[in-house]
Amino acid sequence: MISQIKKRIPAGVKTGAKKYGLKAVDLFLRVVEPMAGKFFTFQTRPMYASEIWYDPRETIRDYSEYAIVMQGPIRKVNNFTLETLKIYKKYFKNALIILSTWEGEDAYTIEGARAIGVEVILNEVPAIPGHLNINMQGTTAMAGLRFAAMQKKKYALKTRTDQRIYNNKSFTYMTNLLKVFPITASGLQQTGRIIALNAYDYNTKPKLYHVCNNFIFGHTEDVLLYFGAAHISMNPPGMEFLKKDYPETPFTAEIYWFTEFLKRVGHTLECTLEDYEQALATHCILVDPRLLGWYWHKYKRFFEFQLMNMSYRDKSDLGFVEWFNLYSHYTHDKKSNCCKAR
Repeated sequence: MISQIKKRIPAGVKTGAKKYGLKAVDLFLRVVEPMAGKFFTFQTRPMYASEIWYDPRETIRDYSEYAIVMQGPIRKVNNFTLETLKIYKKYFKNALIILSTWEGEDAYTIEGARAIGVEVILNEVPAIPGHLNINMQGTTAMAGLRFAAMQKKKYALKTRTDQRIYNNKSFTYMTNLLKVFPITASGLQQTGRIIALNAYDYNTKPKLYHVCNNFIFGHTEDVLLYFGAAHISMNPPGMEFLKKDYPETPFTAEIYWFTEFLKRVGHTLECTLEDYEQALATHCILVDPRLLGWYWHKYKRFFEFQLMNMSYRDKSDLGFVEWFNLYSHYTHDKKSNCCKAR
């Protein structure tokens, strides 16, 4: 409906609306800045695949070793999920793109996805959704990842149906990171590092092992391990190291995924800040969302850095800079007790 109305609006009217709309935003921010005591910036992004421009030289890249698993309920507003799938089809030639969602979801999106060559998996909702719906996320993620493994894809990205990346060089960038920072510890059941968008800074959010699981990239077998933890009940036992600071909610889905992954690959949890930092330095790479052109059509979506608090006074998330400093510290400056170097 919206796209049809948009097509009928004369080009001159659309150009004028955009011009004066941006001026109105500019004027508004100039008034607000002195009152807030902060500088504001904003960024626009195309809603639809038809508006995307990309470097034609990128079309020669072959992404047949990659799988993208978009999991979760379909986001119908502005055809967000379907348009994201179209963008990925445009960006990543020959990549296996999988939409893993629920039975009974939006037929228009499902038919549209299949029409452009997306593999659609319709899952049955689990009888027990689990605390914070963690079993539901695990169901859709694992269905897509198992299919990617069956198709023998070397790399896999697990992302969500309400998220999108705009940088068409993202896979090349992340694959190169895996090559530059290989696993250097022995005795691990892990092929390469796990790439995630962020992790909590314990100094401002005292939650050990809290790694964002919205966006996980790596070798397919590693990403399968990451989301392969057992389903849980609606009232799982609390995590001891959370009970002091979070007595009301001593369980977090992000922490569950990461700690179960660490145990599965051979890391012994010590539940200390040092062990948390060593685990990040040894098993992961944290990347900055802005370098991927990452966008989440949900929490604080009008903020440019949704997962990167830039107030400096209360920077709650660790990004690439902090991860690289941890990596350097535990690899070169300090003898790590986490794992034996090869």
